[in-house]
Amino acid sequence: MPTNILDEARLFLVNFLKGRHTEFESRHPWRRGWEFAVLHSLRVESYILRILACENQPPSEEEVTLIRLAAILHDSGRLEKRDEHAKLGAEIAKRWLIDSPGFPLPDNDIERVVEMIADHSSKAILEPDFSKAVLKDADTLDEIGVMSIFMSADLAENQSSFFFYDLRQKLIDIEVPFCDRKLAILNTNGAKAILKEKKAFVESFLAQLTDELQADTDIVQMLFQISKRGAGGGKQEDG
Repeated sequence: MPTNILDEARLFLVNFLKGRHTEFESRHPWRRGWEFAVLHSLRVESYILRILACENQPPSEEEVTLIRLAAILHDSGRLEKRDEHAKLGAEIAKRWLIDSPGFPLPDNDIERVVEMIADHSSKAILEPDFSKAVLKDADTLDEIGVMSIFMSADLAENQSSFFFYDLRQKLIDIEVPFCDRKLAILNTNGAKAILKEKKAFVESFLAQLTDELQADTDIVQMLFQISKRGAGGGKQEDG
């Protein structure tokens, strides 16, 4: 199987998505553009290789190429239909794989890639198909760790003097539990090992931030309450 089909798939993804955007994303504006969808897909492809490097019995070279191909194309429908993007992405990938004259694949390989893409969003139950499991896990791993700390910071009150306290609380209340929830749905030992490393980093960052924010808790709480009352009190009249 010519591995150059992966390069062709990357070029197709760029050309297919170029100039598009989605209105579904409201929390993180940078995720609205087509560039994000491409970069996410390429990172998922990289996670495929990282997961497989941790496995004792990786699949054949041909199967690895098919998983990577599915990773590159898995979110081609993301910008059009968020809830049904897996099915739409599978249809887009199938049309391209059938029509692509440069590196034709056997019909059974095309169906294999299409099936992986169509099923990649179903992550709630244990996946018995190893190749599907690797793709699902790779998709889950993206944007957890350093990236998710920045995403939490984007949601914190960045105009407030209490920004770092707000960030710390969001890491405690949201980010660490998020790591645990995602760990519970992973299928492969490789992905679990990677996510445990990511969680350890987040916890280490949180511990360092907590250490740097050490102060009299009662005073900090008093300042926070005064600040809230001041923010809600409106402008005072001159005089």
